Amino acid sequence: MRKSKDLRRIVVVGHVDHGKSTLLARIMLQLECIPEDKIQRVQDYCQSKGSSFEPAFLLDAFHEEQEQGVSIETTQAKFEFKGNGYLLVDAPGHLEFLKNMTTGASGTETALLLVDCQQGIRSQTLRHLKVLEILGLSEIIVVINKMDEVAYSQEAFDKISTSIKTLISAENLHCQAVVPVSAYLNENIDQPSAKLPWYKGLPLLETLAAVCDKQEERDDENDPFRMILQDVYRFENKRHFAGRVVSGQIKPGSAILFSPSGKISTVTSIEKYPNQVNVASSGESIALQLDEQVYVERGEIISFPDDAPEVDKEILGRAIWLSQEPFIPGATYTVKIGTMEAPATVHLIDTAEDLAEEPIKEPITNGSFVDVLIRSSVPLAFDRSIGPAETRCFVICSETSTLAAGSIDIHARARIQKSARNRNITAEKGYTERQKYETKNGHRGTVLWLTGLPGAGKSSLAKALEHHLFANDYHVVALDADNLRAGISSDLGFSAKDRSENIRRIGQVAKLFLDTGSIVIVACISPFSADREAVRNIVGADDFKEIFVYCPIEACQKRDPKGLYQQANSGKLKSMTGVTSSYQPPRLPALKLDSTVMSIEEEVQAVLELLLAGGIIEKPNSLTSATKAGNKNKSSR
Repeated sequence: MRKSKDLRRIVVVGHVDHGKSTLLARIMLQLECIPEDKIQRVQDYCQSKGSSFEPAFLLDAFHEEQEQGVSIETTQAKFEFKGNGYLLVDAPGHLEFLKNMTTGASGTETALLLVDCQQGIRSQTLRHLKVLEILGLSEIIVVINKMDEVAYSQEAFDKISTSIKTLISAENLHCQAVVPVSAYLNENIDQPSAKLPWYKGLPLLETLAAVCDKQEERDDENDPFRMILQDVYRFENKRHFAGRVVSGQIKPGSAILFSPSGKISTVTSIEKYPNQVNVASSGESIALQLDEQVYVERGEIISFPDDAPEVDKEILGRAIWLSQEPFIPGATYTVKIGTMEAPATVHLIDTAEDLAEEPIKEPITNGSFVDVLIRSSVPLAFDRSIGPAETRCFVICSETSTLAAGSIDIHARARIQKSARNRNITAEKGYTERQKYETKNGHRGTVLWLTGLPGAGKSSLAKALEHHLFANDYHVVALDADNLRAGISSDLGFSAKDRSENIRRIGQVAKLFLDTGSIVIVACISPFSADREAVRNIVGADDFKEIFVYCPIEACQKRDPKGLYQQANSGKLKSMTGVTSSYQPPRLPALKLDSTVMSIEEEVQAVLELLLAGGIIEKPNSLTSATKAGNKNKSSR
């Protein structure tokens, strides 16, 4: 079970004057978290101005804010509720303060979105949803405020609730609850309101606690382990690798990988001041001691070797511009991911057009949303489709200020491929349809994508499976990545970019054979989840069967059928998955096969059962002599 954090962090956003500061102050007042002398000072100030008591002034610390009636700086409010600590971050609503809001949202887990029941959804409401999506805050609690101004009307509440839920869904966010309140009059904050008899949900604080409880019930062991390396310290001749766990769990004895450097070691102990611990979970700041002292610097992302982040010099993402400082094409900026900082060039792109540098003509101003292609001078480690916000978000800085914040595009490669198509090419129609092929073949087509570390046994399985299907009169094609590299991909190297292009080509070839109703077997390391996801998009989700051929890297190195690990470990091979380049295993494969405990025959039988369950083939025959003749037992893979 996920350990309770020291503080449950929540960002509060909303259009100006929708009541954020009032809400936070009301919560603090109800929970008796504000000193009496501060309350008295605000009362005296309001009396001197001839106005009624304004709870928001308890949090708006600057005189300028009190004069203007708006929040300028990000305000944080701490309180306890039912035994748990909370940190609410009041992020400003004005467009010119979006930079402050971005800073306020960073590091939070949940967002409260305030909407004025009279004013309804405004432009800043939409912008804040986009910012929350960019920053990776996906869990939203909507607070419909100022219900007193519409006489606590259920009709008014339902109208806004329906609209905001639709907008939240459109931004790929999750609406956890919609709660009606009057922050100014303390209705439905910590206690149910008699003025809202039609509302059957929990009061706001109870709702907040329930959502946070639900998040903490998630099992850390199912999350990818990610630790951001803050620094390396030396005490008493020992090196301590210090940082914060942002996802998953770590225990002594675990093998770990540093990315992007590719260094590997094993954890001997975990220190959480002032003691050693047997496990560290998300949210904890710790220091690791290792059995082999690797030399790495601040900025590395620590993971398990078989569940690593991506490493590349190019990333495509969506960002919000946060500065009055103009964008300068060709200038060198600093890109930050976690604690990693690197010089980079930033190219504004329009993914609706061909990818090119700076095609956008409109000026980039504070609050503009832009698509960017970042080209770093050194490799960067990051997550795309999995991982916490800390490894999926980036910041772009100049020498003097923060310019933009964004998140790495989950579908970046698919978007690049789509946008790069030549608009003068039109697909020809009229060829024999796939359905007719399948009718004649007597079975459906599909793509079996075998992924795994080098030496895991993908090619051995592909050969045995092809022998069996061919011997039983199925139309089958086997595509081995090494063979394709000798032909259609002979012009490609082994950079992350070239690996992605190689996999894209294999996916396109597989699709051509699939369209003839064939069962296509692909044996390909395909180390990055985003590349495999791009192939799924090419082939079609219904026809793509991802099969994870699992084998621990230690076993793969012992097998080393092609001598690649030996070359990589000796430095002769500069780019090797599992040694100098990371591998991301499938999180939800259609089938996982452990080649250290299963024979080839058992693996083939498991794949046949998958095909049978999917209606691809009819009841399979027993393994033929041809299949067995082409097999090697598991000890000789």
